[in-house]
Amino acid sequence: MLDTAAFLARLQLSLYGVELVTTPSVIEEVRDFESRLGLEISLEVSRVSVEEPSRDSIEVARRAASELGALEKLSRTDVDVLALAIDKARSGLEVAIATDDYSLQNVASYLGLAFLPVKTRGISSVRVFKRRSSSA
Repeated sequence: MLDTAAFLARLQLSLYGVELVTTPSVIEEVRDFESRLGLEISLEVSRVSVEEPSRDSIEVARRAASELGALEKLSRTDVDVLALAIDKARSGLEVAIATDDYSLQNVASYLGLAFLPVKTRGISSVRVFKRRSSSA
C-alpha cells in the first residue's frame, strides 16, 4: 500500500515481488515532475494499481483515528490509504503501508496493520492523543 511519500521517494520503482496498490487521492497528491513521471510509468506498465476503498473501511479508519485522538491529524488521503489497507487485510492479504506520516503509522499500528517507513525511522509505539479542555 503506497502513500504519497512512497511516490515522492520513487519507492514503486525499487520494490519487487509485491503487489503495489494506492488510492486515487494519493495519485492526485503526486505533483512534482520527477515523481509524477515515475508514477505515470508505473501505472502504464501496471506496476501499481489504483483502487477506491470501501465506505465501510473508511468508517473503520475514521473511528480508529478518532479513538486515538488523531482524526484531525489525518488528511482525506491518509484515511483513504488506511481504509484500502483495511480492505486488503480483510480479503486475507498481508498488508504494509509505505508512509512517513507518523499519524498514519500510529493508526495503522493501532489497527494491527504493518507500515514501512520511507525516509524516516517511523514510530516505535502507538500514541493516544487527548484533547485539552479549556477551563474557565
